[in-house]
Amino acid sequence: MAVEAYQPMSLDSRAAILSQIRQSQTRLEEQVGNRVQAEPIGETRGDSENLVERFRREAEVAGAQQHRVLGQEDAVEVVHQILCDNDASDILAWNSTDLLIGELNKTLIQRGYRVLDAVLPKSADERKVKLGQLAQAQVGVTGALAGIAATGTVVLASGPERARLAWLLPPVHVVLLSSHSIYPTLSSFFSEREDCVRRSSHVAFVTGPSRTADIEQTLTRGVHGPTNVHIVLVD
Repeated sequence: MAVEAYQPMSLDSRAAILSQIRQSQTRLEEQVGNRVQAEPIGETRGDSENLVERFRREAEVAGAQQHRVLGQEDAVEVVHQILCDNDASDILAWNSTDLLIGELNKTLIQRGYRVLDAVLPKSADERKVKLGQLAQAQVGVTGALAGIAATGTVVLASGPERARLAWLLPPVHVVLLSSHSIYPTLSSFFSEREDCVRRSSHVAFVTGPSRTADIEQTLTRGVHGPTNVHIVLVD
């Protein structure tokens, strides 16, 4: 079986990128703070319910739809309903162990969905054919490493069995996030999870659906990513 190739990054380069992300996120958090009149957010996760509600508000402002559920069984049913609502038959999904729900893919297959293998072959011709097949997927399903309450951002750590195509290619992205993995700000997330980020081959900070603006600042959704994002918050 072909395996996706992930090129290692030098420590200096990774440190520089992480520093740029912190600076950019700080500016974004300041903009959000000026825009939304909400209770202050500290740098600790003492009030988890307040964090969850702030995350949900900011994610909604960013255009993401949210579904809060109690436990894995309810999460499976919500994912199933989203698939039904989008007339999905083919889906791209991460390995079940990375989805918070160990039996999710197995359950979806039993219900008649086809879970496509997102691993790309090395041959250029074979990759082209495979990408054409994967483009038929209507929905992508991933887990999330964390959520950032200040901006409604989800943190996605890609890698083996966690293909980026699962959240970049399909028009609908379903992301499963534990309500216990929400951090007040990006700074607090890095202070607790920076080692995890450093060990990951690719980390993305995603806020709502994909948006692209032309020279006249007209926003178009879904050009470089999903048109619709569903966040399933699992308690």
